[in-house]
Amino acid sequence: MKIVLDTNIFNNKKFCEWLLESPEKKYIPAFAYLEYLYHNLKKGNTESMVDAFLEQMNVSVIPFRKEEAVIAALGAIGRWDFKDNVRDYSIGATAEKLNGLLITNNTKDFDWLKNVITPNEMLKKK
Repeated sequence: MKIVLDTNIFNNKKFCEWLLESPEKKYIPAFAYLEYLYHNLKKGNTESMVDAFLEQMNVSVIPFRKEEAVIAALGAIGRWDFKDNVRDYSIGATAEKLNGLLITNNTKDFDWLKNVITPNEMLKKK
């Protein structure tokens, strides 16, 4: 199973412990990486620290390409919140393109996707 991680899941210590041990293929979309890096830089951490943390959990950064842009644009049609949620559409599109399970604490932001759960829901499955 491919697991796609949203920015906000890294505050859950138990879930991060699970990520360390999990043999699943784990990905973080480039937009989620951007958000995570930004928040860590504001705290005084470095890019190298963020990358080492993700590498330790075997999480790969996935680029945002044209295919993901199309999925994001189609997902946003008729929702009227594109300007405010463009990053979420981009993160969700990456999960959709990978045919992965998106794990986030903000499932309502991704109600246009089928495979979305919270970290706690994932922990209950395992």
